[in-house]
Amino acid sequence: MTPTVPALAATTLSDDEGRPVRLGDLWRDRPVVLAFLRHWG
Repeated sequence: MTPTVPALAATTLSDDEGRPVRLGDLWRDRPVVLAFLRHWG
């Protein structure tokens, strides 16, 4: 199932310092590119 933009916008992740960041706040003022990386090993 593909997530919708509103569902992604409401998602909260941690930044590099452990602070919560709502994804929708990232593209509120400008376009954004999201890249998800998975750590292996």
